[in-house]
Amino acid sequence: MSLILWTNNYSVGVDVLDADHIMIFSLINHIDEAHQSGTDERAIGRILQVLMDRATAHFRREERLMEDHGYPDLEAHVAEHRRIMDELQRLHSAYQANPSAQVSREIVELLAEWLDGHVLKTDMRYRPYMGDADA
Repeated sequence: MSLILWTNNYSVGVDVLDADHIMIFSLINHIDEAHQSGTDERAIGRILQVLMDRATAHFRREERLMEDHGYPDLEAHVAEHRRIMDELQRLHSAYQANPSAQVSREIVELLAEWLDGHVLKTDMRYRPYMGDADA
């Protein structure tokens, strides 16, 4: 069973950002399933790297769209992204130094929390400003 399931409740109303979120959900679930099946940590490490890259690209894309659409709370939103990425980088560095199921689980938990909290609360605040973001 998946750790987190995408529902329309997570939709921010911007197709490209929703697609990013869906991909990140999928990668988190893939890592969680790999843990449950006893997959080698090197394989999980490769998935983690893809996940980190996708999260970084997503934040950049989201920030650019918020700026383009005049989102008034951009600075605070970007600061929250930086806090998330700082924590992800810290955990990822720890994982690279000592690939362990414990650290990769912490990364998955952080990202699951981000998706559940950040997307449902913080990201929803920019939704009214993004009416034509996919155009």
